[in-house]
Amino acid sequence: MLEKTFDPKAAEPRLYAQWEDSGQFQPKTDGAAEAYSIVIPPPNVTGSLHIGHALNNTLQDILARYHRMKGKSVLWLPGTDHAGIATQMVVERKLAADGLPGRREMGREAFVEKIWEWKAQSGGTIIQQLRRLGASCDWSRERFTLDEGLNEAVRKVFVQLYSEGLIYRAKRLVNWDPHFQTAISDLEVEQKEVDGAYWHFAYPLADGVTYQHPVAFDEEGKPTEFETRDYVVVATTRPETMLGDTGVAVHPKDERYAGLVGKDVILPITNRRVSIVADEYADPTKGSGAVKITPAHDFNDFQVGKRAGLPSLNIMDSLARIIADEVPEIPAEFVGMDRFVARKAIIANAEENGWLKEIEKTKHMVPHGDRSGAVIEP
Repeated sequence: MLEKTFDPKAAEPRLYAQWEDSGQFQPKTDGAAEAYSIVIPPPNVTGSLHIGHALNNTLQDILARYHRMKGKSVLWLPGTDHAGIATQMVVERKLAADGLPGRREMGREAFVEKIWEWKAQSGGTIIQQLRRLGASCDWSRERFTLDEGLNEAVRKVFVQLYSEGLIYRAKRLVNWDPHFQTAISDLEVEQKEVDGAYWHFAYPLADGVTYQHPVAFDEEGKPTEFETRDYVVVATTRPETMLGDTGVAVHPKDERYAGLVGKDVILPITNRRVSIVADEYADPTKGSGAVKITPAHDFNDFQVGKRAGLPSLNIMDSLARIIADEVPEIPAEFVGMDRFVARKAIIANAEENGWLKEIEKTKHMVPHGDRSGAVIEP
C-alpha cells in the first residue's frame, strides 16, 4: 500500500543502499567508454560538514550523474584531509575540555594516537554525511591524505619538482603562534587595528662620523637650515626587536643620508655595530626616512636583509621570550623576558640614557592568531 505522504527518512537510505550495491558508482572497466573523473576537494577532519559542503558536493554529484547517464566511465573519488594544524587545535581543545593532559605533557606518541582517534570519529561522521546526502562517490576507492599510498605519491612529486629545479628549500619566516606553539598559515592570521606608538630612537654613528641633517625647509621643500648630528633616528612600533637589528636602511635616492650609506651605527644596549644600507623599502616620506632592519623578526626586513646580505639573528624562543643564543651581547637582565615586558624595559632604558627622541601615538595593524587571539610573532 502506498503511503499517503512521502517519507524521505525511510526512502533515501533504502534507495542509496540499492544504488551503492548495484556498483553504478564505480567507473566502467571495459575501457571503451570515455573517462570522466572528479577528485573531491577533501573535507578537513576537524568536525562535521556544513552547508557549504552540501552545496559543492551537490554540484559535483550533478556533474558525475549527468556524465554517467551520457555513458561515460565516471569516477568521483572521495576522501578526507588531515588538515594538520587545524585538527591539532581541535584535539587540543577537546583534551583541555575533558581535563586531560596537553600534548607536551602526554608526549608525541600519545598525542598522535589521540589525533588518530579523532580522525576515526570525525572522518567517519563526514563519510556518513556524504552518503546521507546521496553523493554517488566510488566508496571502494576512498582515501585519506595521510594514507601510505598518497604519502608516497606526494614524496615522488616533491622529489621530481626538486630534481627539475622547480622547488627549493630555504629558510623563511613563518607566522608563529606563541600560545599554541605552532606555525600557522596566512589564512589563519587576523589583522587587528590596535592603539600603539612609534618610538623614535637615536642610533649613534660609529667612528665619530657626523652629517648635516636638514631641520628647516622653504615653500618648495628644499632644506634651508641644517644641524650637525652624530646619530640617525629610526622609528619602530616594536622596540623589543631592536636587540636583533643587523642594519639600518635608507632610500638610495634620499639625499639626507647619501654620505652615510656603508657607514655603521652602534646599536644601543647591545653596542653592536650594524651597517647603514640603501634599499627602496625605506620610505623617505615616513618618519625620519631611516628604518631599523631586523631580518629574523619582520617579513619586510627579512627581504631587505636578503638583498643587503645582512645576517638574521633570532632573539626569541618559541614562547616569545628574549634569548641570547645568537646574540650573546644582549645583557643578562633582558634574557628570559616576555617580548612585551622587554619592550617596556627597552623604552625605559632609552628614556633613561637619552636615546629616546620621541613617542608618536598611532593606530596600526597587528597580526593575531584567529584561534588563540595571541599576537603573532614572525
